[in-house]
Amino acid sequence: MRGNLMILAVALAFSTIACNTTVKKAEATGSGDTATTVQKPSTVDNASLEGTWELKSLTTAETAGKQLKDLFKDKIPTLTFNTKDHKVDGNNGCNGIGGTYESEKGNSIKIGDKLVSTMMHCENAAYNEFMNGLKSTTNFDVRDNELTFISGDIVVMQFVKK
Repeated sequence: MRGNLMILAVALAFSTIACNTTVKKAEATGSGDTATTVQKPSTVDNASLEGTWELKSLTTAETAGKQLKDLFKDKIPTLTFNTKDHKVDGNNGCNGIGGTYESEKGNSIKIGDKLVSTMMHCENAAYNEFMNGLKSTTNFDVRDNELTFISGDIVVMQFVKK
């Protein structure tokens, strides 16, 4: 009996050490699957959105495994935020888009259902997927001239400042 308890205690100790080492290594190297998890948000507010942002990545169920250049062959989507008036405009890879957004508490944002767009049909543009990604966005983060849109704890889109 005593031997079984000793073996169980040693196994538990090794598993705890192994898990802590893996987590610390991922934190130190910045490795991890950003398509499924996000870092703790930095201190951001509405003002950090100001300016023009170009899409860097789009990760939705419809776009899984596809490169950005394959999703948007002619034009990369952009968003320009006017934080004073809570307005945003840009393009979805095909159509011009614009409207308002809500960002009242810290890094929360509601954007997709507040936008209107022109109604052109474009081949080789995943504009519906882009708009669906905006609609699913609940939070944002800004770090090192990169804007990340998050749904729950999943990264949906990443943009770079132009």
